[in-house]
Amino acid sequence: MGIFSQNLSKKYYLTQITFGLHAINAIIHVILTNLPGNAYTITKVLLMPFLCGFFLVTVKDLKKGWYIPWALCGLWLGNICLIWGEQSPLLFFFGSAFTIIGLFGYIWIFMRPVKNLSIWFVFLQMPIIWCCVFFVLFMKDDLNQMLIPISLYMSFIAIISMMSLAHLLTAVRSLGAWLMCIGTLFYIAENGLYTADHYMVNYTFGVNIVHPCFIMAQTLIVCGYLLREREILR
Repeated sequence: MGIFSQNLSKKYYLTQITFGLHAINAIIHVILTNLPGNAYTITKVLLMPFLCGFFLVTVKDLKKGWYIPWALCGLWLGNICLIWGEQSPLLFFFGSAFTIIGLFGYIWIFMRPVKNLSIWFVFLQMPIIWCCVFFVLFMKDDLNQMLIPISLYMSFIAIISMMSLAHLLTAVRSLGAWLMCIGTLFYIAENGLYTADHYMVNYTFGVNIVHPCFIMAQTLIVCGYLLREREILR
């Protein structure tokens, strides 16, 4: 009994430490995005590893939840490549490929618990589709040859958000499901603002807005999954 209590206490402290490291790094990262220079690239590279470390020491059943590390690793490799992707078409290609591969992990996580869909899903998913279509149509004149790739990427994120909504409708009273669904909405906002910041001449949102949306999206999805796992095991 004593060894079991020590293991629980050790895991609790590891959870606190790893989440604390992620939170501190995220705060420093947001601060650096508001300062001149590219120092924020260092903290950007650490965002996903710290969050993934928090997940790995907290999750109770890694066999069911390993798609979360899959998604985070894909996004991490994508971030590393895309930091220099504007100067190298090859890195941009690999960064985009790694990111999309990571997104399949999120799609599977949301799709797996859904057994059937309520009729309300048909109506509730429409605002998500409208938001994504609005982003693309609003920026289509500035995207040029990037219109199709950006549209495809936004479609992936829309699918993730709609699957999170389907998951939520099967567990309306679950705080974890709500957090995950809200996280996907931050993901839509991050992608739309990122695209506008990079490709639209007259609209500059800056990394100080885009990056917090990205951090909130990943953190809410991960924390929502962990909370949902605890809710199911009760």
